[in-house]
Amino acid sequence: MTREIGHAVRDGDAIAIRLEVGPRRGCYRVEAGKVPRLLAGVAAATLWADDAPVGIVAPSRDLRILLGAFREFCGFTGGGPLVWAGATAFMIPRAHMRAHYDRYDGPVPVLECDRRRTVAGPGRRSPSGEGRS
Repeated sequence: MTREIGHAVRDGDAIAIRLEVGPRRGCYRVEAGKVPRLLAGVAAATLWADDAPVGIVAPSRDLRILLGAFREFCGFTGGGPLVWAGATAFMIPRAHMRAHYDRYDGPVPVLECDRRRTVAGPGRRSPSGEGRS
């Protein structure tokens, strides 16, 4: 069984992801303009802490979950566009998040993920057979 490590809530038109367990404790955000496409399962979004990009949140291939990864596990470099793949740090049930986002309620559980999963950013797909959910 996967353990709960935090929660995600609607924060205005953005999403706030609060991790309460593990080495990455803190609050992270997905910008408001990126949320609709992320929750629809058609695009990845940058994960922000304060004013700095720290990772990515992307829908899984089967669209059931949102996978989150941080830059130190991803080969994320510079301030350029997100074109990388890396180990997944957390998961959020996508349909559950979308329903709570649409109703302005929550929270939605954020679940721990083993590091074997991968997250592919825009412009790069995981090699065949990797990162499948």
